[in-house]
Amino acid sequence: MKFHAQCNFFRKESMKKLLLIFLVLIFCSSLFGYDVYIVNSNDETLSHYDTETEVLENHILQLGQYANQIVIHGDRAYVVNSGVHNIQVIDLENETTLAHIQCPNGSNPYWMAIHPDGNKAYVSGLFTNTVYVIDLIGNSVINSIPVGSTPEGMVIYNDKLFVMNSSYGSSAGSITVIDVNNDSIIDQIPVGNNPQFGAVDAIGRLHVVCTGNYGYGSPAVWGVICIINTSTYEVLNTLGIGGSPTKIAIHSNGTAYLADGFGLGYMAYNALSLTIIHSSVNLWASGGSFIQIDESGTLYLGDSMDWINNGKVYIYSDTEELLHTLTVGVNPQDAGFYYPGVGVDAPNNNKLTVSNYPNPFSTSTTISCNVNMNSHELSRIEIYNIMGQKVKTFISFPNRGLGTRGVVWDGKDETGNTVSGGIYLYKIITDGVETAFHKMVYLK
Repeated sequence: MKFHAQCNFFRKESMKKLLLIFLVLIFCSSLFGYDVYIVNSNDETLSHYDTETEVLENHILQLGQYANQIVIHGDRAYVVNSGVHNIQVIDLENETTLAHIQCPNGSNPYWMAIHPDGNKAYVSGLFTNTVYVIDLIGNSVINSIPVGSTPEGMVIYNDKLFVMNSSYGSSAGSITVIDVNNDSIIDQIPVGNNPQFGAVDAIGRLHVVCTGNYGYGSPAVWGVICIINTSTYEVLNTLGIGGSPTKIAIHSNGTAYLADGFGLGYMAYNALSLTIIHSSVNLWASGGSFIQIDESGTLYLGDSMDWINNGKVYIYSDTEELLHTLTVGVNPQDAGFYYPGVGVDAPNNNKLTVSNYPNPFSTSTTISCNVNMNSHELSRIEIYNIMGQKVKTFISFPNRGLGTRGVVWDGKDETGNTVSGGIYLYKIITDGVETAFHKMVYLK
């Protein structure tokens, strides 16, 4: 009897291990491949690149006039069509258009930033000096916020929206700071000439790209990076990078990449030390229509070529080694990454929704739960590693606005030690009922 009991025990343990291996294989499979969607502005189409099969499909979906940007959240993509004043909502599972969110005529929607809970977004109106608040559940504009002159790029960080007011390229450029919990203006920060885009570095500082006047003014004004404290709104430092930089992306290794406004290549500098790596007179790579970096550190560079024929997208490793060259549509303006199976819940105000954003993440992620209904009481959030070991429990949940409560997880366990990179599962307990496990990926 003892022998049979031991056999049963080992049989159960073996089954557990096999199940665990099976789950690991399922979870990890989504990390080996992901999808890249590229906006081709001049021929108004969307391209799709499968990183696992390395197959590129062009013209998979018709877009609107002057498509500027693509933002991906969960299994939804949002394309900003400036020329027809709308946001195109796309179902990435089926690659079909679900809706168009109409902005006011003449607004020229330029850039979009999604609130971490996924229920609302902000769109800059280039010609109306306004930021529009979008309800992503009802797909409609629900509010408008007057900002500075000619708003372009936007960044959300620590419940604040930073809006780059380019002021038609004049020296009166500024940054409007908005509280995303109540959509009120907190501050207005004067910066350099023609601030267009920005990004936040690893220590929470906002890098604002002030493009200058492209050398056409008198005197000529060249590119400057303004470094801003995101808590005090003080301009901490400036970097005279030169040239005419526009779009920016900061790599997890600390390198900030800048697209050249004339499409001649890319500049780079160390985001912490502000040491220039690729100067404006010694540009790296080709192109300059966009720069995007996936969660593994691979770089995607857009090249519009002559703006008439098909453009290119260059894929580089984090060591700046060219991996692939894609021939896409005319004037590729932006790219977004879709990780099937690692997404977030779609917004739905008829049931309890759970999500974390960003996912995958490298520094921190916000875990949110929609508790809009009075019948729900959030009691705790538990995080587990892939071995089933609990690494963190949260029992205090700040109000994150829009009927959601949640927490920010910085990748540390209960003892304050940083956990290893990999797949983590979390669940939410509300009214004594546990949600299903949700998956997130911590990249280090």
